[in-house]
Amino acid sequence: MSQQPAEGFEPLSYQVTLPLSRQTLGMVAGLIRGRRRRLRSRWRKATPAGQALVVLAVLRHDQRLADIGGGQGVSASTVRRWVLEVIGLLAARARRLGRVLRKLAGRGAVVVLVDGTLVKTRRRTGKANRAHYNGKHKHHGLVVLALTDEDGRLVWVSAALAGRTADITAARRLRLRDRLHEHGLTPAADKGFHGWHKDVRDTRDCESCGGSCAQVVLTPYKAEAKRPLTKAQKQANAAFSGMRCAVEGGFAALKAWRILTTLRLNPRHATTLLRALLVLTQHEQSVRDTAQPATT
Repeated sequence: MSQQPAEGFEPLSYQVTLPLSRQTLGMVAGLIRGRRRRLRSRWRKATPAGQALVVLAVLRHDQRLADIGGGQGVSASTVRRWVLEVIGLLAARARRLGRVLRKLAGRGAVVVLVDGTLVKTRRRTGKANRAHYNGKHKHHGLVVLALTDEDGRLVWVSAALAGRTADITAARRLRLRDRLHEHGLTPAADKGFHGWHKDVRDTRDCESCGGSCAQVVLTPYKAEAKRPLTKAQKQANAAFSGMRCAVEGGFAALKAWRILTTLRLNPRHATTLLRALLVLTQHEQSVRDTAQPATT
């Protein structure tokens, strides 16, 4: 540790519960073990399982690197190197958008829930200060889009974009609507994507449909200055919100990894980190589903 205790005093240690399955620990340890085998690493300070446990503690509890490193007898820079190594290995296992959409379409899905969130960061310096300031949340951060199925399970997260980027702008940059339409999927989004439907045009020669089609984007009704919502529109919005509330559960599962509370890693690692956390979240969900007894 960089700061040694006063003379005559020894540092205290304590135990913390990590709410993750042993299968997740084994999966991460297996990735580390395979990398060491490829690199022909002869000796490390920690075993693959030990390194995996430290990294998962950092990701789940946002443990300070110097604190957890002191308990393991390593420096903060070593823990940071372990974290970057593991999130790179996990992010490589994340499914890309095309494969995710093909799987959803093959499963018979019709609607995909779309939403965005802000991952808070520290204040930036220079030109990046204004670019990463989000006026809606009044905080610096990074904007991330996510897709979930009807049950609220995360299936894909986008790359991290500058905090001032609106959700609808991010979706347009990623050509998300066109990618969904190619696989016959309809996006369902909140009022922040209300202008998205204006991009939709009746196309007579659609490459995806092979003929005439009309692309659809599901968004709730939005009241205007002199046009309040009717009772039927309010009821439709309530039903629509009931369907879309599942996407909040997906973001809650992602942000249960407290390292996203306020990101202190360099923002250039944000996309890799988000994809790594997506893989861990999906693995935990699959383990939980396997452990549940089948209902008859």
